[in-house]
Amino acid sequence: MKIQTTRNELLDLILFSSKAISPKTSTFILSGVLLEADKRLIIYSTDLETSIKSTMDVKIVEKGKAVVPAKILINILKNLEESKISLELNKQTNQIQITSDNAHFNLNTLSLEEYPAFPEIKSKDNIKLKLDEFKNLIAKVQRASSQDESRAILTGTLMEMEEGSLTLVATDSYRLATIKQDIKTGKKDIKIVVPSKVLDSITKNDFKKMELEIILEENQIVFFLKKESIVKNIIVSRLLSGKFPEYKQLIPDKMKHNILVDKEKLLEVVRRISSISQDNIPIKIIIEKGKITATMDIKEIGSSSEDFEIAYGEETIEIAFNPFFLIDGINMIDGKNIVLAIEEPLKPILIKSEKDKNILYLLMPVRVS
Repeated sequence: MKIQTTRNELLDLILFSSKAISPKTSTFILSGVLLEADKRLIIYSTDLETSIKSTMDVKIVEKGKAVVPAKILINILKNLEESKISLELNKQTNQIQITSDNAHFNLNTLSLEEYPAFPEIKSKDNIKLKLDEFKNLIAKVQRASSQDESRAILTGTLMEMEEGSLTLVATDSYRLATIKQDIKTGKKDIKIVVPSKVLDSITKNDFKKMELEIILEENQIVFFLKKESIVKNIIVSRLLSGKFPEYKQLIPDKMKHNILVDKEKLLEVVRRISSISQDNIPIKIIIEKGKITATMDIKEIGSSSEDFEIAYGEETIEIAFNPFFLIDGINMIDGKNIVLAIEEPLKPILIKSEKDKNILYLLMPVRVS
């Protein structure tokens, strides 16, 4: 195997592929990426739960395959300057020779025979989306997913497909975010839970003007990232098993108070007041005739307070939240104004759009003395 390309292009693709590699893997072979030089360069990576296959155009001098330790290869590439780079497998020593300008590396390869095969994709029944559109949907809800691995099902995002729509839901049991998008799925009543790690690998990359195709199979989901009808990346992931909360039952139909608030003003005030926060100390929101006041009082540090005017003339409401969860909810909603839908101080509130009924953020308040 021998290829020639540029440092930046190769580094970008290796970094993307490495998202399928677990830093905690106890199986040494899974710490590597499989490089295959054929008509194009193909890069494989896997942790047995998620697998990535990426391709790029390079100059193929000699076809071949090699498994290279991903972390070391990334470290080498990061410390090289942008220039032409050559990778060549020495069949006598079984080392990859990496050459860039006057820098030379000989890197031991891993066992090609031990590297797992890429998962088989059987179905051809796909759902087509613009990648930017999908990334925006995921970004809206995913912050609400849990980081607690003891409740694995909550670490993923629910994708619910009905004829004509796709709904995404995430929750950590303290908050719940949901967004619905009209789309031709051609499918009815499908509910799957996709690991957040997989969605992160898609949303946290600067892919431009790409199309996304999604294939659902019995126990896995497949994402095809295409550009100009050419498949650039394939991500295959096992689905999370378990029962996701019945989220529709958690969302109230009606609330006693529906308070229209300037989104940016509320966001600025909450950020300023919570700037003294430590260890998720709650922020108290006091809603009274004509104004909202945000306050925080921390015995060891001090206090903060700010108010601003709103159009409200009903009873006084005092309610407290984790400030960072509140900020996430405000940020989720687009538009100039948001609606704070409140029943009473110790019941969950809804943060929603003034106009778009398809996006909601449910937030549990915090009990304070």
